[in-house]
Amino acid sequence: MIGNSKTNKAVLNEQQRKAIEHIYGPLLIVAGAGTGKTRVIVERVGYLLKHVSDLQPENILALTFSRKAAAEMRERARKQFGERAWGCRFSTFHAFCYELLEKHSSQRALDTIDQWIFLRRHMEELELDYYLHVAEPGRFLNDLVEFCSRCHDNLVSPEDYSAYVEQLVADCQDPSRLKPLPKECAEEELAKQREVARVYARSEVLQEQEGLLNFGAMISRAVTLLDSSPDLLRQLQQRYQFILVDEFQDTNPAQFELLVRLAGERKNLAVVGDDDQAIYRFRGASYGSFKQFEKQFPQHRRIVLDENYRSTQKILAVAGAAIAFNLQDRYQPDKRLLTSHPPGGNKVEVREFADAVQQAEFTAAEIAHRVRSGEAKAYSDFAVLYRAHRYRDSLVVALRRQGIPFAIRKLAVDRLPPVRDLLAYLRAIGHPADNISLARVIADPRWGLEANLFSQYCRRASDQKKTLYEVVQEDSVAEERADAVNLLTFLSRFSKIAEQQRMSAWFDLLREELGFSGDPGEKPALQALSEFINQWDQEKSATGLLGEFLEYFGYFEEAGGAITLPEDDEKQSWMEAGPLDGAGETIPDPRQGVLWEETADGSLGKVQLMTVHGAKGLEFEHVIVFHLLRGAFPTRRRTPLIVLPTPLWKGPLPQGDFHVEEERRLFYVALTRARSTLTLCTVSSDRQRPSAFLEELRGCQCPDLEWKKSPVSTPEMAASPLRQNASQPRRRGSRIAEWAAAPQALLAGEPTLSASGLETYLECPLKYQYSHVWRIPLPPSPSMLFGSILHGAVKELVYELTHCPEDISRESIQALLDRHWNSSGFSDSLQERKYREKGVRQLEGVWRVWSGRRLELLHQEKSFLFDWAGTRLAGRVDQIHRGEGQRVELIEYKTGRPQTQKEADNSLQLTIYAKACRDVLGLEPAGLILFNLATQECLQTTRSPQDFQKVQQKIQQTAAHMRAGEFPAQAGYHCRYCDFQPICPAHEDFGLSTASPEG
Repeated sequence: MIGNSKTNKAVLNEQQRKAIEHIYGPLLIVAGAGTGKTRVIVERVGYLLKHVSDLQPENILALTFSRKAAAEMRERARKQFGERAWGCRFSTFHAFCYELLEKHSSQRALDTIDQWIFLRRHMEELELDYYLHVAEPGRFLNDLVEFCSRCHDNLVSPEDYSAYVEQLVADCQDPSRLKPLPKECAEEELAKQREVARVYARSEVLQEQEGLLNFGAMISRAVTLLDSSPDLLRQLQQRYQFILVDEFQDTNPAQFELLVRLAGERKNLAVVGDDDQAIYRFRGASYGSFKQFEKQFPQHRRIVLDENYRSTQKILAVAGAAIAFNLQDRYQPDKRLLTSHPPGGNKVEVREFADAVQQAEFTAAEIAHRVRSGEAKAYSDFAVLYRAHRYRDSLVVALRRQGIPFAIRKLAVDRLPPVRDLLAYLRAIGHPADNISLARVIADPRWGLEANLFSQYCRRASDQKKTLYEVVQEDSVAEERADAVNLLTFLSRFSKIAEQQRMSAWFDLLREELGFSGDPGEKPALQALSEFINQWDQEKSATGLLGEFLEYFGYFEEAGGAITLPEDDEKQSWMEAGPLDGAGETIPDPRQGVLWEETADGSLGKVQLMTVHGAKGLEFEHVIVFHLLRGAFPTRRRTPLIVLPTPLWKGPLPQGDFHVEEERRLFYVALTRARSTLTLCTVSSDRQRPSAFLEELRGCQCPDLEWKKSPVSTPEMAASPLRQNASQPRRRGSRIAEWAAAPQALLAGEPTLSASGLETYLECPLKYQYSHVWRIPLPPSPSMLFGSILHGAVKELVYELTHCPEDISRESIQALLDRHWNSSGFSDSLQERKYREKGVRQLEGVWRVWSGRRLELLHQEKSFLFDWAGTRLAGRVDQIHRGEGQRVELIEYKTGRPQTQKEADNSLQLTIYAKACRDVLGLEPAGLILFNLATQECLQTTRSPQDFQKVQQKIQQTAAHMRAGEFPAQAGYHCRYCDFQPICPAHEDFGLSTASPEG
């Protein structure tokens, strides 16, 4: 039954009432943050059902962007208006289009991760050339998937893109239309564009042949279907006589065209949105939707909701000042929100700290003080928002110190130790030669193997060029070790099961036998892993066997996938899969929350920790925006390898900086989540500076903003008990992190260092421990294998150049490479073929560079061992020769990424080699040459006494840290390429347990 309209009118403001009571024709509702837009949509549904004669519930369609938002509208409508609202359709755009397409085809849906995996498996068929990164074949695919989505968002078909490229070709053939660029640049750009057009078309054909429909294409395919099926379109227009759209600012051109078609001649289309909260530019959304609406429906009615029911006027004033810097790239630049709150309230605080640790400790202490003093009612009134999950680690430690319960939204379960343990067991069962996974398994206390024995195993495996599994196997026989026998028997038994049975049939048995089933805190995470495996088995697998799963999961991780818990224990579907933003972070569906809870007294609730994207649509009494630093918020701009050319974008484009403006809108969203108090945290030091957004606010001298330098410490900080530290031993499960955190006494005597070892330690001491102290054996990566092959081939080629240059030809170079080639170790035939082509090109480059010079070859791959400042150094110089004018030159060949002149000038390796050349070989190199084989560029450099002194100090300091057993993990961008991630404590979330998710 429809609710009492008089009662409803009494609590609605005038603009809300106008929006609800508008019936016929297009309606554009510009609804600022906290102005009650969802309520307006729900009330409008009830009003239409009551006041439009013969209107049935199934004649109303409400569309939004997440299942949770659609479910919220549905439940509110049913609760308020009873059975008449049950027939109304509340849906996401993608669910609506998928259901439409499903009725007319049998295509299976692909989320963005599975689309990446599909394309990775068909790399050779994509016929990549320019965009193929041979060391990481899948590196290009994130950008390709994103590019294809942008094409579909803008209704650009492969045929449209090919036509665009052909027009470029025609323009280049017309001299009057050419830009003033060198001819080679124009030709290279055309070749790249042709490749993009070919790959886009080929990827679409491959997916169509397999009966697959990717997430990005869902809307555009629905539009195409409606355009080609007039009868179907008329049926839908007759059924959905009134259409309502929430979060209209997030619509892209394809979604807008879908709405236009569905609205038809009736044009009963009501859209609600806020251009200042358009934060999904990477999904193709744009504030331009409002402009498009005005153009498409010139007779529309526009209503502005500007009465905010959430925040104080001071908070709104600061938020308004922040978003105003987007200047005219806003639909309504003069929009100003007014609060329904009484005057007064706290000023917005900017807290400036000396470093990130102080920021975290003060934040935790402040929350504790405000709750314990009664200033705030509960911990659950607080939300700490950050731009990316990696910024919350120091805060988690600080909250534990204070004994504050907290919940983390959208934390991946595959960062939790028990999940990582189980994944290690799966890999060890399926791939016994996987030394990293077996290392984690060996460290499980159930097998009774200790750290010193583990290190012995690793050294023997490394020395004897065997796998860790083979060494343990030998030890179990030779030493009659029952513990090693038990481990091998366990792995062997499950290996036989895994060869014959689908994973879904035996994975829970593995969990139970390993004891991963009884702990309530771990159960939800482990259940999520089980459900992930079951879903893969049922929907994505041909055999269901472990080998197939490990191949799939390897690609899944490479693509940036993560296993998370859906809210309210709902099974997460492809429709909630989050794409990547410009910072490389997975963006969750803004209304889908996953809670990870610290076990503590929950009587006062839990502090909510989440990304700003995750906070969209939520509100909290007290909001703290954390880590507002340059480079962190706004994030640094990342330019994708391929972008949709501007002429192909539909609708108006912003005139300013796309990236910064979207980040500023995201900042605005963060500020407008707060009801009563808002605190902005930053760091100001020699190395870190406050966010540009804060500096903008400082510059406009907003009277409602107060800057405070925070003290070094507080009584709460000093008195807070240390709760659980990340390095504290776990009760059970792998002890690999515990072993890694323990002081190391494994360095026998003085360490012998190499240039690469020093660079490894300086990058990450723990990586050095794993690779040089424990010496966990790793198979050579394809890039390392190629480097080894090419160094051997270059050595032979240079020797021939200096002894019998007349015998060298292109054919002999090919034969030379064949002699050194080793096919084992490459990922697939495509990678091997591309590396071989690359090898021929690089050898021909060496031939061209050296063939015109007279060289006296002095040494090739010359090994050395010497003492420098009390430290033993070892290495091997690629080449030393005497050139023109009797100059002695030292050459180092680089097969990987081309180095820069600055890198050559600062190369630790070249400095050590120059010192060895002088002290060990008695030669004074007049020049050091870093030869980039990829570009045939020889970078010349020298070393001064000051250069040697600086490196000597660095070696002494590093050796001292090693002797002291200091091998901490040092996380950074380099972790992306590190083989040791599965056993690195910096990539685990310790002390976090899961309980029933809360909304």
